[in-house]
Amino acid sequence: MSPTATVYRLLILTITLIVYGTLYPWHFDFADPPRHPLLVLLTSQQLVWDRFALRDIAVNLMLYLPFGATAMWSFGRRFPRAVEAATVTLAAMALSGSLEMLQVYVPGRVCSLSDLVCNTIGAGVGVVLALIYPHTGKRKRAAIPASGMMLLVLFAGYQMYPFFPVLSHTKLVHTLEWLYRAQGFSLDEVWCGAAEWFAALVVLKLVLDAYGSRAVRLVPVLAVLCLPLRMIIATRTLALHEVLGALLGWFSWTLVRPHLRQWAAVWLLAAAIILSELSPFQFAAHPSAFVWIPFGATFDFERQSALVIWTRKAFDYGAMVWLLRTSGRSWPRAGATVATALTVLEVAQRWLPGQTPETTDAVLTLLLTTILWTFERFQGRRRLA
Repeated sequence: MSPTATVYRLLILTITLIVYGTLYPWHFDFADPPRHPLLVLLTSQQLVWDRFALRDIAVNLMLYLPFGATAMWSFGRRFPRAVEAATVTLAAMALSGSLEMLQVYVPGRVCSLSDLVCNTIGAGVGVVLALIYPHTGKRKRAAIPASGMMLLVLFAGYQMYPFFPVLSHTKLVHTLEWLYRAQGFSLDEVWCGAAEWFAALVVLKLVLDAYGSRAVRLVPVLAVLCLPLRMIIATRTLALHEVLGALLGWFSWTLVRPHLRQWAAVWLLAAAIILSELSPFQFAAHPSAFVWIPFGATFDFERQSALVIWTRKAFDYGAMVWLLRTSGRSWPRAGATVATALTVLEVAQRWLPGQTPETTDAVLTLLLTTILWTFERFQGRRRLA
């Protein structure tokens, strides 16, 4: 079965994101060339095993996993599967190696052989997933489980990253003290947390309903189980507004009638996004400059902080699009609605001191819409029309 145009578009999108993220900020210095880039790559520093190394490995694996899967789907079974798998793996190695050597000329970036290995392994994992779930080219029913599971993964990433437990009495005491003293408390964050938990519970229930799982009765318990686990996650703390937000979201979910929950989640998330984008609503007389290059501020952040912020925004915007879609809107209409609203909010941020108005949120929303739409089109074989 020949691949559809969507597969090729998704492959091109994946390669574009890899190249953009690897070579950012796109400032090259060729004035003082170092040793040959290949020698730099082969003699790069050995990986030091700690929780930060595990974090970097996980990021590099996930970076090239979509490339491996979409590249395999793009073949459309024209050649033996072993030949296709080997070709995709070698292509991933060539792409990663080329970009790693180009990083020699990008100030602030590091050329690493371990990254090359992890990227290649990540592409290999994507190849395996494509072999397990081949693309048939047929239209499928709405893929609530696949796209919904992606949103739940993003929510889990926001809540639990870096997923590294520290079973330490000192860590537990520090977290409890932070919680007891209400450090970082914010009523705005209570509302935003409640809206996010409400939306996450709605998504989880729809996913479990689609699978016919009896565990749907346990959905409200998640708010009680997830937060205590945060207390033993390395480099993470638990603020009072997060606990209150989770409890408020949980109580709201139990009180709202089931047939109203999806639209309630949309409106709660919309209000939370407006609050987070425009708070504290103190506007300046003169506007600041608008940044047109997307993801600039994200790349300039420390990696862990950037990933937590990114996964939170990705869940919020992706959940808005997804809930509009499950309520009857088309993917293009849902994505365009959310992206347009975010653009308006970013333009309004030009008059907010301390804010960075940019195109990142709108671009991220359009990327998420494309990915979620792709999941709907490529549901598993059990959901063939």
